[in-house]
Amino acid sequence: MSKKVVILTTSADTFQGHASGAWMEEVTGPYYTFTGKGCEVTIASIKGGKVPIDAFSLGEGFKTENDTKFETTGDIKILESSVAVSALSPDGFDCIFLAGGHGTVVDFPDGAADIVSKAAAANKVVGAVCHGPTGLLKATVDGKPLVAGKKVCGFSNEEEAAVIGMRNFEEKILSLEDELQAAGGEYMPGAMFAPNAVRDGNLITGQNPGSSVKAAELCCEALGL
Repeated sequence: MSKKVVILTTSADTFQGHASGAWMEEVTGPYYTFTGKGCEVTIASIKGGKVPIDAFSLGEGFKTENDTKFETTGDIKILESSVAVSALSPDGFDCIFLAGGHGTVVDFPDGAADIVSKAAAANKVVGAVCHGPTGLLKATVDGKPLVAGKKVCGFSNEEEAAVIGMRNFEEKILSLEDELQAAGGEYMPGAMFAPNAVRDGNLITGQNPGSSVKAAELCCEALGL
């Protein structure tokens, strides 16, 4: 039987007063990686319904071949009716993958923690990329932080500083690198904006948008595909 994968996205369409949402490549890259391995993929979000996509992720220099394929094939229609995180159960999937985008900073820390904790406790594969690991920060297993003692990565402080200037954000964004370490994770940095993903057992994390496919491939490895 094919493996079942949930790609979880933010439902937040604004961040610091700016239009925001999920970063498209962090949805499309994993989507085609998983489906290419024969997985059955479900798109979910914190609130359910239409997934907000950060228009910046589809701008010049950021839009990827996966994004274009998603549009031209009509696969993008699946973003119109995502499943609410409250309807998810670890019994219904083999892997949950947390896509990033600045919207996740708004609703992932509290909104994703419960399902991630349950998935980890059930020995499911948990993946996250870029800002997606904000959904790991409050997740626990046996009363301890999920990331404690685990090798992890996520959007780096260096990358965050560059984005603040690029997007004219008015205040410091959540320092994911610092927060992962504060939760006991061993942060494994890669080069700025270069693909970097780390697997530690059933926990897989990717550093930035360019790490989306690599992180999904490591999830497939963990799934035995």
